[in-house]
Amino acid sequence: MQAVLSDGYRSVALVFDLAADRILVPVAIFVALAGALVIGIEVSALLPPADPTLYQL
Repeated sequence: MQAVLSDGYRSVALVFDLAADRILVPVAIFVALAGALVIGIEVSALLPPADPTLYQL
């Protein structure tokens, strides 16, 4: 009985490790994109508006 419980626990731990790995990568990508968004907004708020005459032909 002890061996069955031990094997079951190891199987559950393996499934959890695989699921955590599959969840961790998309979460890391989302956090990186959200951080880049915040940094981009802050940088654009610090810069003065561009002169529109620079873009005229």
